[in-house]
Amino acid sequence: MDVEEFMSRLKVALLLAGGAVLACSPASAQSLVQVGTLACQVSPTVGMVLGSNQQAQCVFKPIRGRQQVYAGALSRVGVDVGVSQGGPVVWTVWAPPVKRIPRHALAGRYTGASSSLAVGVGLGSNFLSGGPGGVVSLQPVALQNYVGVNVALGISGLTLQ
Repeated sequence: MDVEEFMSRLKVALLLAGGAVLACSPASAQSLVQVGTLACQVSPTVGMVLGSNQQAQCVFKPIRGRQQVYAGALSRVGVDVGVSQGGPVVWTVWAPPVKRIPRHALAGRYTGASSSLAVGVGLGSNFLSGGPGGVVSLQPVALQNYVGVNVALGISGLTLQ
């Protein structure tokens, strides 16, 4: 199997794993609509075998209304070995329908499955749900591109303040 075929198979596996997690999440039990995007700039990290922690600066751009800025912390519990450069991560934000999204509406804790593989350049995904009332779902806009040497699989948490 060559590198291109391996990366293609990894991409499919990551998408299937993420979809399974979302189907089981509490947020999927309600009718959700896309309310905007959350873009985070994540700091570099060194995996510590059983987990990692990264800081993030995030901007929520609602479909209607003003953008909101959050400080974030991204943590992973599970296998996480290696070094990654950090960079941008973008999610679509799904929530119950509302007329107006209040300030700091996304503040809270999100959890879900995550995985990544990078040898030079690699791929990863984080499907998360939670937030206020546990009814918000964060779905990756695309698989994240990582630069580094890293293997990670586990449960991720994102805290937004």
